[in-house]
Amino acid sequence: MLFRYSSSCFFLINSYPMRFRFSISHVALVLFSAIPILATAQEPLSLTQAVETAISNAYTLKIAEKNKEIATKNNRWGEAGRYPTVTASINNANNYSSINNPTSFLNGADLLSSNGTFGLDAQWTLFDGGRVHVTKSKLAMLVEQSGVDAKVIADNVAKEVSKAYFNVLVQQKRLSMQKQLLTLSRDKIKYIEAKREYGQATEFDLLQIKDAYLNDSIQWLIQQTNYRNATQNLALAMGLDMGVEQEIIPTDTLSYNAKAYDFEALKSDMLNSNQQIRAERVKMRIAEFDVSLQKANLYPKISLGASLSEQLALTQINGKQPQISNEWKGGSTFAAGLNLSITYTIFNGGKIRRAIEVADLRRQISSLNILDLERKLGQQLKIAHNLYLNQNAVLALSQQMLANSERNLMIAEERFVAGTLNYFDFRTIQINYVRSVNTVQDAFLNAKNTEFDLLLLSGTLLKAVE
Repeated sequence: MLFRYSSSCFFLINSYPMRFRFSISHVALVLFSAIPILATAQEPLSLTQAVETAISNAYTLKIAEKNKEIATKNNRWGEAGRYPTVTASINNANNYSSINNPTSFLNGADLLSSNGTFGLDAQWTLFDGGRVHVTKSKLAMLVEQSGVDAKVIADNVAKEVSKAYFNVLVQQKRLSMQKQLLTLSRDKIKYIEAKREYGQATEFDLLQIKDAYLNDSIQWLIQQTNYRNATQNLALAMGLDMGVEQEIIPTDTLSYNAKAYDFEALKSDMLNSNQQIRAERVKMRIAEFDVSLQKANLYPKISLGASLSEQLALTQINGKQPQISNEWKGGSTFAAGLNLSITYTIFNGGKIRRAIEVADLRRQISSLNILDLERKLGQQLKIAHNLYLNQNAVLALSQQMLANSERNLMIAEERFVAGTLNYFDFRTIQINYVRSVNTVQDAFLNAKNTEFDLLLLSGTLLKAVE
């Protein structure tokens, strides 16, 4: 219990004056009518389940998976050009001619012809400077690149969901505390009303407590909104379309114990597991393959070609002269060929050399991008680690302050019941306690968010939330 109060202070609300009972009853009705909204269609959810749901619902991740499927389908030797290309063709030509030429022996004849050609052609590159193997290696690297891109997206989704999840935990805890505070304020009204019957409290005391109760009521309603917004943000991060009557209930618990992290270990994990660095390294490997592909143009290209064809021809001659018969005549022609070709570019204005140099420069740029990214992420990791240590120190001091405020509140409760402490001082101590609780929660949430940043930079976030 965040607040305790003696059972001897509990009295029925019916003992209030009619004017005061009416106002307090209406406030209570308005407040507690909101409870069913928070209690309908509850869905228990752990952090691991939240991350898994978000990853399965993320459209950007689905798109990345489709891109990986495309790269996987393209990763074939046939796509790299290892196998021959075989094509078949069928052609048909039909012609009609009417000859009116005295110099032709077919003068006065009408010709109707139909020709059909069936062909089979094969082309196979035997050697092209190793282009086939380099292309196949590049296709495999493109598959790895698409996989790393998907992991980068998954890491960022996990970070956003984890932060949203712990914010829900904190807002849920504050809602519970605010409800207890509201109940305690209502009990104090009963206590002061009972003392008024014996002449030990005045109307002024009652008004002050009533103000406190109304203020606590406002804060409780505000906290309901904060909690609802936190759950909606979590649902949004998870890719859920949560209705008004639904509520996510986090099942993990808050343990305000900060975990210690060694910077050198985090940096080692970052260099080995950070997905952004892995993505840049894959890009550099692809750039290296591009250099090799351009160098392949320095070598001759040897190709083998084979062809088969069969041509069928039918012709009908309708002649006007007696010596020209009216009949169909046909024939066929078969052809086959085997060709070997060698091509080599002797000079093209230096295009090949320039293409090699440009590809190598791009490889160097990719290498520099890796060094720059490692430097930037290392600096971000250092800043985040220092911030995490500072926030842990703030959290420890906040917990000490909370322990002191809790002890102070317990003593104040005893003195207030005994009548040796007025309500103004008691209320001040009570508010200080609430502030101490909020300070601890804020410090914890800040440290936890920074911890997720550390885990993301080190590339171990998904393992940590599983």
